[in-house]
Amino acid sequence: WESDTRSSRRIAMLNVEEFLSPELRLAMCHVKEAIRIILHCLVVCRTIGGADSIDPKAVVSELFDVEYVRINESQHVQELERTVEKFSEILENNLDRSGKAQLVFNLYTVKTRKQSLWNRIVGSDEKTVFEQWRIPVAVQPLNRYLNPADNLREEANLQASASQQVQQVLHYIIARANTKVDHLPSPEKDTVSYKFEVAFLSGDGKEIGTGSLLPQGLGSSISQTIRHLPYMA
Repeated sequence: WESDTRSSRRIAMLNVEEFLSPELRLAMCHVKEAIRIILHCLVVCRTIGGADSIDPKAVVSELFDVEYVRINESQHVQELERTVEKFSEILENNLDRSGKAQLVFNLYTVKTRKQSLWNRIVGSDEKTVFEQWRIPVAVQPLNRYLNPADNLREEANLQASASQQVQQVLHYIIARANTKVDHLPSPEKDTVSYKFEVAFLSGDGKEIGTGSLLPQGLGSSISQTIRHLPYMA
């Protein structure tokens, strides 16, 4: 058990289905768009289905030669954008000296325990993580040359490489989300999306970045609005 003082919950990490994606080796200028695409993919892939719409759409990335499905409701897009910005800051500010970090996407359920003195001390809610996705990122240096044509060639090569790597991670996520479903808990009544949170880890697995978790209500608030999507697991 791990105590989460921010949410007054006990966290269980038992029987977690874990996924470690291929490492993304990216120039710093490509990190935000890559993480943005992957976060939207993860949210959509673990949507349960329902009745109102946040209008998910297939779009083409503005930076990469990649098409993906993204949620389109402004409040939740803003929440994901804050996560993108925070992860980028962690790498850019060299908080992790190795130039590496991991984005961790947890899906969980919450069960309210019976009232007791002990539960009041440690927290009355039991949060059980049942699925975890880890996306490792390593920042690659952008080489500069005296010849402008060489610089353009370097940038084009890095962008093409980033596009290919992001596409590979999307294929990894979609393939496993579609085949690994036995561990998924039964959806709660009137709930259309599993609760989730995002954290950041350093290259050696230590949590970094103050306030790295998405607000606890984000997953549940998305569940109130994501509708008309098929069960994509």
